[in-house]
Amino acid sequence: MIKRISQFLKAQARDESGATMVEFLFVMPLIAFWFAGTFTFFDAYSTWTRSVKATYTVADIISRQTEVDDDYITDMNTLFASIMGADTNDTYMRISGIDRTLNGFEIAWSTATGMHPNLKLDEEIPVEIFPNLIIGESTILIESHIPFVPFQDYIGIEARTLIKKIVINPRFTSKLANKDHPA
Repeated sequence: MIKRISQFLKAQARDESGATMVEFLFVMPLIAFWFAGTFTFFDAYSTWTRSVKATYTVADIISRQTEVDDDYITDMNTLFASIMGADTNDTYMRISGIDRTLNGFEIAWSTATGMHPNLKLDEEIPVEIFPNLIIGESTILIESHIPFVPFQDYIGIEARTLIKKIVINPRFTSKLANKDHPA
């Protein structure tokens, strides 16, 4: 009886049928996590890249204007949201005219879309992104905001608002005017 049991156990130890299935069961979760992680990283990179391109598109259009108003800036947010494939309630833009004075940078006007705040204090100006400007020169600060929610949150990328800030000079005038905020 013991001899039969030992022969049976030896036969089972040499039997490799089903080994592929066991290996597959070990590897499949790793492949699934890798695939979901790769997709999440790609989605984050793609969303960021599209938001940069959309912001530069809006910046280029605004830099070609000599005068804007709040409705025009709302239309620019609609364009931004359209390029991003998002709803205009999810995105918002803040566009500000910034002047270089003896005292530093000053806000000439600022308009944000939706219920979001305008740029109010000169201390809120992100001076680190501004180029060297001559005193009296005027620029346009364009800020875009779009929420990003990752496909999977276990990868380490958290839900956040993607913000892009661009400083651009007006092309056909020395200072972009806003009809709704006269200087």
